[in-house]
Order: sequence, then C-alpha cells, then structure tokens
Amino acid sequence: MNYEEAKKLISEAKNICLLPSENEPESLTSLLALFYTLRELGKNVNVIFENFPENLNFLIPSIDAMSTPKNFVISIPRSTANVSQIYYEKTDESLNIHLTTDTGNIKKENISFYFKEAKPDLIITLKIRDFREYLESKLDSFGFLLGSPILNIDNSQENSRFGQIDIIEQKSLSEIIMELIKSIDENLINRNIANCLLSGLTIYYENFKSSNVNEGVFNTAAELIKRGADNRQISDNLYKTTDKEMEFLSKILRNLKKEGGLLVATSELADFSSFSEIELGSIIEKVKTLGIQDDLLVLWSEHNSDPIVRGFFYSKNNSLLNKIADVQKVSAKNNWVFLQIPGDNIVSLKEKIIMLLKEE
Repeated sequence: MNYEEAKKLISEAKNICLLPSENEPESLTSLLALFYTLRELGKNVNVIFENFPENLNFLIPSIDAMSTPKNFVISIPRSTANVSQIYYEKTDESLNIHLTTDTGNIKKENISFYFKEAKPDLIITLKIRDFREYLESKLDSFGFLLGSPILNIDNSQENSRFGQIDIIEQKSLSEIIMELIKSIDENLINRNIANCLLSGLTIYYENFKSSNVNEGVFNTAAELIKRGADNRQISDNLYKTTDKEMEFLSKILRNLKKEGGLLVATSELADFSSFSEIELGSIIEKVKTLGIQDDLLVLWSEHNSDPIVRGFFYSKNNSLLNKIADVQKVSAKNNWVFLQIPGDNIVSLKEKIIMLLKEE
C-alpha cells in the first residue's frame, strides 16, 4: 500500500524538501499542511517556494517560520575573468557586490546563480506532473535536489510517475494529504493543519459548489472543523476582495473588446502579473455576478528573463473550456481555465486561442 510505504520513507528521513506546483493553489495549502505535520514530527523541512499569495497569508504564522534554501552562490568562471578583489556594501535599497578584475571581461551571461545545500533525504512533490520537466529551467538554482528519493503526490492521471513512491488519486490533494497524515498518526491533525486542509478542500471543490462534491467531501470538511479548522476565517480570506483585485477587475471591464465572437481584454494589465491562480479564482467569482453572457478571454504579459503570457478563459460552454484545458494540460475549473503560455507576442497568442476556439 503506497501510504504505508510513504509513511516509512518519511519516518526514515531527517531532512525533507517540499516542492509544490507553482500554479496550483491547492498544492500550496497541501505544502503548508505537510510543513506543519513534518515539524511536529521533528523533521528539518525546506520549502522550495517563496511568494505565497496574499489570500493564504493567514495560514502562515510568519515568513521566518518557513525554511527555504539560504546558501546562495554567485559563480564566475575563472576562464572568463581573474577576479583579484571583492567587497560589498549594503544600502537601504540594495546589496551591491563590487569586483575588481586583473584580466578578462565579465558579462551578464557569464554569471551563474544557484543554491548550494546538502542533498535532502527526501523530496515530496505536490501536483508536479513531470519532475525532470519542472527542474529543466531551474537546475542552476536547485541542482542539489537531483538524486534524492521522491514521494510524488498528485491527483492527475497525466502524472509521469517519477517518484520512488507515487500516490496518484483522483480527488483533492487535501484528502490525499489527510489520509497520509492519518496513516502516520491521526492525532497529528491540529488546528493549523486542519485549517490548511480545509482551505485546500474549499479551493479544489470551488467553495463546495463543484459538481464533484459528495457526502464524503462534506464529512471530511466536518471532521476538519471538529479538529479546529475555522470555516468562516477560511472563506473570508480566500474570497475577500482586495484593492488590487478591484483595480484589476476595473481595468478588465474598461478594456473589453469583442473579437472573434468573444470578449477580450489584453491591455493595461501588466501591473498584475503577480496574481496567483487562487486570486484569479476569486476574481472569476466576481465576474460571474456581473451578468457577462459572452465567453471571456483575458491576457497579460510578464517580461521576465523568460517572457510568458498569463491569463484566463471564462465560458459556460464546457466543450470550449475543455479545448483550452487540453492544450494547456490543466483541468477546467468552475467555468474557467487558467492560462500560462511561453512567449511575449500577446497579439499572436490571442489570435491562436481565438482560432482554436473556432475549430470544430
């Protein structure tokens, strides 16, 4: 049984690294539930994730309580330049590192950045479908993760089953994590853990409005409330409207245009690139109250080192939702799909999506 094997892996490990999917909010609540559990068990826990969405801050006691890799290395090949002196200065705004070279010429592309940490005894991945693909662009930073045993937890059958132990079940991650914790010790589920698990359950089952909700889900929620989860606090935080969300929604409405049979908004949205999927879910719920009947496509660009276009597609037509979901290799939510597409040509990507939706 995978849960018994997973329990054995966890019991034998001292240093454990938690690695969630960056675009799945429930993987973050599951990460926090496991973080609290493993700390209760006396494990050293590293979390490979930094920017939790504002809506989940109530689940974190303090940022200092979360352990992340800290041994950061800046590397310059000796073949590029001979550095003879180095010093640094701290200002209120930044840390400046000064280098003096005797020979050679340093360019940005010659400098690499990575973490140098001890290899963990165990990695637990949460909703990551392919570990190699996930780390492909991150090996410079997180190469120390390679070679460690992996406990792979997911609820998608598309998972590539890369773990030493794979727990793949078609239900919420919260239910899977809850069963894993119970297999270790039922008494571990305290108020913090229960709050994280019920938050994940609320996200996965779309505030319990999903057609997949059944008696078992409600029984699980009831058990978590008995163990201290605060349903009111969870709802207030997950679905509260922040000033940033109101501004985002206002800009969507101001920039709506009819294109290819659907409503499209793409401009003036770059300031909102940091929105998480859970925050977008909250915005979608507010879009529904506006009475918009047309399909809605919202896109914005992120101009980082690897340009990417993010956004969402909202529709009451399940066949259109599934078309987009299949291409994105994600699951459709309650009338919407989260979009994340490499590239920076937002006009071209918009036209491709419109053409895809028109295909029979």
